[in-house]
Amino acid sequence: MPTSTSSTDDLYAALIAERYGRPLHEILQEEAKLPLPELLLEQHRRPTPTTPPRKHQPGPPDPEGPGRLRALDWASQPRRRRAR
Repeated sequence: MPTSTSSTDDLYAALIAERYGRPLHEILQEEAKLPLPELLLEQHRRPTPTTPPRKHQPGPPDPEGPGRLRALDWASQPRRRRAR
């Protein structure tokens, strides 16, 4: 048994082959209709699924909204500089 673990892929492949009695690529292709390299290429060809945009459903109107808007407007106004 080698003491260096620089090649962990080989160790995993040997462990899978020992446990399941066949290589990993055969196990992966068992469920796939296409061979693995073609399946990976096909996955890149497909567009990513997009979620439909959500519609904004406004809640009840805010009774303090106009006051908050005035305060925000006042706070965002540029301040006068003091004369020296």
